[in-house]
Amino acid sequence: MQTEGGQRWARRALLLGILWAAARLPPLGASLPQRLPRATGNSTHCVMSPSLEFPEGFFTKQERMDGGIVIYFLIILYMFMALSIVCDEYFLPSLEIISESLGLSQDVAGATFMAAGSSAPELVTAFLGVFITKGDIGISTILGSAMYNLFGICAACGLLSNAVSTLSCWPLFRDCAAYAISIAAVLGIIFDNQVYWYEGTLLLLIYGLYVLVLCFDIKINQYIIKKFSPCCTCLAEAMEERTEQKPLMGWEDEGQPFIRRQSRTDSGIFHEESGHSQLPLSLHDLSQVSEDSPSVFNMPEADLKRIFWVLSLPIITLLFLTTPDCRRKFWKNYFVITFFMSALWISAFTYILVWMVTITGETLEIPDTVMGLTLLAAGTSLPDTIASVLVARKGKGDMAMSNIVGSNVFDMLCLGVPWFIKTAFINTSAPVEVNSRGLTYITITLNISIIFLFSAVHFNGWKLDRKLGVVCLLLYLGIATLSVLYELGIIGNNKIRGCGG
Repeated sequence: MQTEGGQRWARRALLLGILWAAARLPPLGASLPQRLPRATGNSTHCVMSPSLEFPEGFFTKQERMDGGIVIYFLIILYMFMALSIVCDEYFLPSLEIISESLGLSQDVAGATFMAAGSSAPELVTAFLGVFITKGDIGISTILGSAMYNLFGICAACGLLSNAVSTLSCWPLFRDCAAYAISIAAVLGIIFDNQVYWYEGTLLLLIYGLYVLVLCFDIKINQYIIKKFSPCCTCLAEAMEERTEQKPLMGWEDEGQPFIRRQSRTDSGIFHEESGHSQLPLSLHDLSQVSEDSPSVFNMPEADLKRIFWVLSLPIITLLFLTTPDCRRKFWKNYFVITFFMSALWISAFTYILVWMVTITGETLEIPDTVMGLTLLAAGTSLPDTIASVLVARKGKGDMAMSNIVGSNVFDMLCLGVPWFIKTAFINTSAPVEVNSRGLTYITITLNISIIFLFSAVHFNGWKLDRKLGVVCLLLYLGIATLSVLYELGIIGNNKIRGCGG
């Protein structure tokens, strides 16, 4: 009897131990917090689900399948509206005043402040990936974002813009060259799957050099024209077509707007006394900006606009209470605060958007790698898309194209910021671990994308129009399809499965 009682207690203890161990395991079907080991025999890779980088949704998967997914679609559409409002009403007007204050040409403004502000979500994502989620740079992340920025946004600018913009040879060549250098730098650094503090510093120095080149952009442009015009007539002809430059909108002391002819034409590259364009182009019809600028709370007269105004009223009120409207004379000198606050709201709205898109894709059982190459890439780049389309509609093609390529340069090189902070100050004893799988494929694809974009613009006569938009859309669909097939292992020897799946 004593033996049987001891055996019963032993069985109970064993059962309690099993239950305790089971309670500490993750739920069935959930991905493990760390990346599972790769199969050594047959090149099968494990991909973490993007949903692990976001909080859990407010519906279970079954509830979403039963109709709750409609709520997620409505939130996605609402975030589209919120991003459009913050870009159109706050971000781009602050960018306009910053560019005017510093005397920047359109392409330089697009490659610096516009690219940095609209790429704030990517910088926030990089910080989260290094410090919070411990994610690495996957092939889907790099390829999806880069391809969409280059071809997807360019296609949107061409197809959604009624104005035909004349593009410049030098700004596009300058930004594409900087992007190629940034690709080589990033991929060279992560080649050994580790990033040290001096490598993060190198990326920041390269970006600093890029900004320095932009500061002396006019002089460098003049030198290149003198050096290469005799042997390259197409370059000279392309530069001569730049005599019609879109002016930036400035401010007079009386609060009345005036046209400032800040362009390459009157900056010394062309010494003609005439030929200045008198088109009153601005980012937001800033000719109406003064004390009598209409309030954001004025209800529109058209019925459809009234509906959208009522729906967007919570967003309008939130931005009105937190971000100064630098289009008004009273807040004009606070444009720097407007710029940073609008960039902050862009990051917040984009985070919610990508969160909802991720859960929606998971509900519809879209593969994670396909999500990274398509929906998530488009979601994180939505601020760039909206900003570029808005300026392209005003005929400022150089600013749009410089934002498109300059955003990629910013995304690549500013990965050095979180890497440097973590390795130099947070954890100095160990490097940052990253994943360098598929480096050759990434390098080839990104460089081919740069060549395709430059060639498409050149053969289209250096015009940003709907024909270029159609070509870029086809290029994006083609390269994205090939990348998805590669990610799914249909072409190439790249078998990928979900972690824990």
